[in-house]
Amino acid sequence: MRCVYVIGLLGIVASLWAQQSYQAQPTDDVWYYDNAFNPGFTAILRCWGDGTHAVDPTGARPALNFSYSLAKWDLSTFRAGVTYQLLQARILVTQTQPPGYTREEGEQYPLEARDLSHTNWNEANWDYNASDNPYPGAQIFGTGSMTNYRTDAPFTIPIDLLAPDGGFEEYFHQAINTTGELGIAFVSTMDPAGQGGTRFYRFYSRNDAGGRGPLLQLVYRVAGDVNGDGCTDDADLLETLFAFGQSGSNLPPDLNGDGLVDDADLLMVLFAFGNGC
Repeated sequence: MRCVYVIGLLGIVASLWAQQSYQAQPTDDVWYYDNAFNPGFTAILRCWGDGTHAVDPTGARPALNFSYSLAKWDLSTFRAGVTYQLLQARILVTQTQPPGYTREEGEQYPLEARDLSHTNWNEANWDYNASDNPYPGAQIFGTGSMTNYRTDAPFTIPIDLLAPDGGFEEYFHQAINTTGELGIAFVSTMDPAGQGGTRFYRFYSRNDAGGRGPLLQLVYRVAGDVNGDGCTDDADLLETLFAFGQSGSNLPPDLNGDGLVDDADLLMVLFAFGNGC
C-alpha cells in the first residue's frame, strides 16, 4: 500500500513539474478613442459598441459609437520554435465600481478578447491619428464572464481564451515565433445609450496604482513532454508506454487530461517527438 502511495505521489509531482505557469500584466495598454484623455497613461480602459457591432464595420478609427482598449504582453520567456500545449489561458480584467450596466446586460453584451493586427506600438508615444495604429481583428478568443458581478465593489471579469475553435493557441505560437509579443484587443457591442452614457465597460489599466491591470494567466507544458525536462524524446515515449492503460488523476503521461493513458496520449508524444530538444 505504501509503495502505491509513493508511486501516486511521484506521479502528481512529475505532472506538476511538467506544467509551468506564466502570469503578467501588459507591457503597454491604451484606450483607443478619439476623445480619450491621456490615452497612453490613463489608469482606466473603456470599451463600447453600437449595440450590434463591437468594431466599426467601416474600418474607421473608433469615434463616438465605438471605443476599444488595446494591450500587449511580453512573451520572450517562451522559446521560439517550440510547440507548447496550453492547459489554461485566461485574462482577468477588473471592472471599476459601480458598473454602468446590469449583470444581464453584461451577459448579453460581453467583453470580447480579440486578435490585434500588430504589436508595433507603445503607450509612451501613442498617437490616435497615426496611420499605422493596430486594429481589432475578427477572431474572438473568449468573452467575459459575469460570475463575479457586483455593484458595491470592483470585480474581476475572467475571459477564458481557450474557447473551442477560438484559435488562441495558434495565435499564441505565432506571437512567440515572430515578435515575441502578444497583442489583444478588448471590445464589446454594449451601447452606452448615447454620448455621455454610463453603460459601458470601464476597467483598470496597467497604470492603476493598485496593480489591478489586465492579468494574463497561462498554464502550459512543452507539447509531448511527460517528464518536464523541456524536451520530448525517448524518455517521454517510454514513460507513456510503461503507463499505458493506467487511469486516474494527475498521471503525467495523460497529456489530454481525460483520466486515461491511451493511444491518444501516445500519439501526442509521437507527433511532438523532438519538440524542444
